[in-house]
Amino acid sequence: MEDCLVYFFTGFLGSGKTSCICSWLDGENFGGRRSVVINTEEGEEEYLKEHYPASDPAVYNCETTDITKEFMFDIEEKHHPELIFIEWNGSVSPAEFFDKVDVPQRWALAASIVVVDCSTYGDYYRNMQTFFADYYRNCDTVIFNRVDPQNDNLPKLRASVKAVNPSVSINFVSKDNTIVRIEDHLPYDLSQNPCNIAAEDFGLFYTDAFDNVQRYNGKRVSLIGQAVVPREMQGKAFGLQRQAYTCCAADVGLMGIICMYKYGSNFPAGQWLKVTGTVGYFEDRDENGDRFLVPCINVDDYAITSEPENAIIYFN
Repeated sequence: MEDCLVYFFTGFLGSGKTSCICSWLDGENFGGRRSVVINTEEGEEEYLKEHYPASDPAVYNCETTDITKEFMFDIEEKHHPELIFIEWNGSVSPAEFFDKVDVPQRWALAASIVVVDCSTYGDYYRNMQTFFADYYRNCDTVIFNRVDPQNDNLPKLRASVKAVNPSVSINFVSKDNTIVRIEDHLPYDLSQNPCNIAAEDFGLFYTDAFDNVQRYNGKRVSLIGQAVVPREMQGKAFGLQRQAYTCCAADVGLMGIICMYKYGSNFPAGQWLKVTGTVGYFEDRDENGDRFLVPCINVDDYAITSEPENAIIYFN
């Protein structure tokens, strides 16, 4: 028997999880297939046939505490589904599902998705950053819903996610349900030579350059950071780094980009530098042995500069 694909949705109440699942159920990729919806949160929207005329899913309304191994295996026996959509209560950590609930062997997680209401994200993120950090660490996709392209800072929204989980895929959907392209909203102009990256945009550049090789490879940029010289790089390269506040005081970490440059013993290690050079990429491997590309800068020149007003990067 073929795999049953599981799509796990979480996010705060009112973020648009139900509407998103309904639109997927009615889409050409999922319509007409045997599907089950497991809903653990009661919101304003309901799962009604009129919302997904192309599908006829079995809908279970329950609590997160009802989601057990026995519950899941009972669904498998009754429905033999091809698709499972789980709407998880946003006030309960996704780890309560992923770490504690066994599912039938043929069920395969296709995507773990966080739906975010962009119109309320600023206030929620400032006050509940640990919730969002938990979401982002347990997902592979974030959908920013109800985006206002004219007023919302898309690169900053994206960076607030990437700072917690760099591998997450991020999508922006406007209030009229159309896809918004982030490359149309970057706070700097890559057509300039060099493109001057403001000190406060270091994190945006850092996270975006990892995901968009074609956008950055060969571009000449200037950016500001603190120079560090790991022992293995002495004389041939240095790191340009910034501290980044990701979700709470305990989660201030480092972001750094390797700068290729031959230098002598008088190199100003520890100083704040404005570095100008061309973006390039080198190949590395992750913990699973899979190859990925890492951005670096082939330095033309650098100059000592003053510490930025905000030495720590904030994404809220």
